[in-house]
Amino acid sequence: MKRIFWGSIVLAVFFVSLFPQEAAAIPAFARKYRTTCTTCHTVFPKLSALGEAFRLNGYKLPDTDELYVKDQPVSMGAEPYKKVFPNSLWPSDIPGTPPFSIRTTGAVNVNTGGANGSHNNTDFNFPGEIDLLAAGNLGKDFSFFMNLAFTDEAGTTNTNGLVWLMWQNLCSNILGTNHLNIKAGNVGRQSIALPNSRDENSFTVNGYLYQDVLNLQPQPGFQVEGFGSRWRYYAGIVQTNSDNSAKDYYGGLSFKIGGLGFDGSGLKSEEGGLNTSPSGYWRDDSILFGLFGYRAYTGPNACQANRYGADLRVNYKDLSLGAGYIRETGNVANTTLNQPPSTTSSTNTTQNLWFIEGHYFVFPWLIPYARYESLTVETANNQDLARIIGGLAFLIRANIKLNVEYMYYTINQPREAAGQDKSADDLLSFQLDFTF
Repeated sequence: MKRIFWGSIVLAVFFVSLFPQEAAAIPAFARKYRTTCTTCHTVFPKLSALGEAFRLNGYKLPDTDELYVKDQPVSMGAEPYKKVFPNSLWPSDIPGTPPFSIRTTGAVNVNTGGANGSHNNTDFNFPGEIDLLAAGNLGKDFSFFMNLAFTDEAGTTNTNGLVWLMWQNLCSNILGTNHLNIKAGNVGRQSIALPNSRDENSFTVNGYLYQDVLNLQPQPGFQVEGFGSRWRYYAGIVQTNSDNSAKDYYGGLSFKIGGLGFDGSGLKSEEGGLNTSPSGYWRDDSILFGLFGYRAYTGPNACQANRYGADLRVNYKDLSLGAGYIRETGNVANTTLNQPPSTTSSTNTTQNLWFIEGHYFVFPWLIPYARYESLTVETANNQDLARIIGGLAFLIRANIKLNVEYMYYTINQPREAAGQDKSADDLLSFQLDFTF
């Protein structure tokens, strides 16, 4: 075990050394604004308060975007065209340079629990995933996002695509700025999850247990959303995951006390620049709490499941603490995480999932983190799970990250019921993540 442990560390360090320290890998928005990734991220892909305001505002800096754009867009019609509309096209613009970025992740995974009867099974998976990302604006009122992902699973390459287009500030004269936006496409990204605790905004290797168990993934559909200084909402209708004609519905609310507003209020410093600090860009002393609901229809008979929950996040100086809870009830086909497919069944089930987590900035480049997650299933065939995830995130550079993470199962009922040890899925991971 010690040989494999230290050998994996050496291999992970070797992977990092493949990239020269002088490398200036910068994503599309860093190129557009000629700024560092830490303007909008704490530990990428986790957004800072400014990054969240930037995202909600359709990938624009609230009220000050034109002052900071260095890569000017290409005009698709002069401003006077508005005066002769509808006898002309409404003017717009497109990004001046292709708004593309590439993100790559690779990992060394050591199974310390001996899954499938083999002990200390070590897998080298590099690259495990390559993402082609694009995001930006089409004029003042439209924004877009695209993610084309190539993943390598068990020697097989899979391709997944995700794209959406959002029309912003509808009926702003009546409802107010940012209060009504409509999104079409794979709209679940950043939304089908607890409002303040979602996989897309986490820098850990393993995502949230509740999203895996409940299969909360982006789906084709439509979403309405809006936000103010201290509140934001979203609601949508999407294609169901199963082979039926029903549609799923979801919605969420989030509220914030203190810190930077969702709309960017408090963004400017007294000197007129962005209110961020190179030594404390992650700081946003605030309390966030959210509510989430989802009605799902699964299986050929469109069995109904209701999911509802809440989360809480407290940020104070260099410390961030979070907690969340989701309860699912209904007659659904349940496949618990790590449970063999043959045990999938359809029954009246109640599932309770909750977690607590925290991370701390020791230095801007060194962030320890930990999370405890639990699943309890209220049926005779108990399928409980509980696990602890802990690790260190190292920002080698603003756009190069190394995670050393260990996932330990304290309860893994499906594995134990099959005669295996509860630690069968315990995993030590070294993951390298870089983007440019």
